Amino acid sequence: MSSGFAVSNFVVPNRLHAGGHQVWQLLSHDLLEHREFTEMVAPESHVAPEHFQTKVEAARYLNAVLNKLRPEDIATDAGLWTWLTLFFFDSVCPIMNEKRLVKNDYYYIFEPRNSRHFYRHLLFVSWQILRLAPLHNRLFMKTRVSSLDGVTTEVMKRLYLTRIPCIFEVLDRLYWDETRKRPRSGLTGNKPNGGDLRHRLPVRISQLEKTFDLTSLNANQLLELLGDEFSFARSQTATLFDDAIH
Repeated sequence: MSSGFAVSNFVVPNRLHAGGHQVWQLLSHDLLEHREFTEMVAPESHVAPEHFQTKVEAARYLNAVLNKLRPEDIATDAGLWTWLTLFFFDSVCPIMNEKRLVKNDYYYIFEPRNSRHFYRHLLFVSWQILRLAPLHNRLFMKTRVSSLDGVTTEVMKRLYLTRIPCIFEVLDRLYWDETRKRPRSGLTGNKPNGGDLRHRLPVRISQLEKTFDLTSLNANQLLELLGDEFSFARSQTATLFDDAIH
């Protein structure tokens, strides 16, 4: 498909839901222009074939091609994200060893009103992280676009966290290992660890919300309130992820 085609909304045929993995294997790009299932968005946003390895590659591209549309509309447009998934299916579901490992439908079919599924959509979550955290996003953006890592899952499923303006800087200073250039280990395991992301941070944030307006704090103030359990956080301003869009 050439860059002359514009992004379309996509009405997911019932057989895609019903057929699950087997149907995704058989999908054709012809469906992207099928009049029964698609309609043009306004204003038009032109896309071209690309292949993404990481979330930041996908996010940067989508941020650019969707910049004519209102972010509030993009964030709730199920058809748009499902259409984009089919267009870039080789990136979100690559062929490896001559096979595709097709995952659950919610990784590919966007469900913006499903609180358990919306953040699992592979392309949407990449775009959304960059929108929410244009600077402090390296915990999430270096991972493969074809998978959903534990750090992204634990943060993006909790809307009360992402609504705190300074939270992504706080997360970077807490959980990025500067020496190893990767997230710290033990953040999302089943067993609670002191100051971890999956168990302890949500509990502490919930406690603080009862007393403080966390949306009014900067990163230094919130880190101080977190207390001794989180004292391992870097005290300096977080290093910006080189590939972030400024």
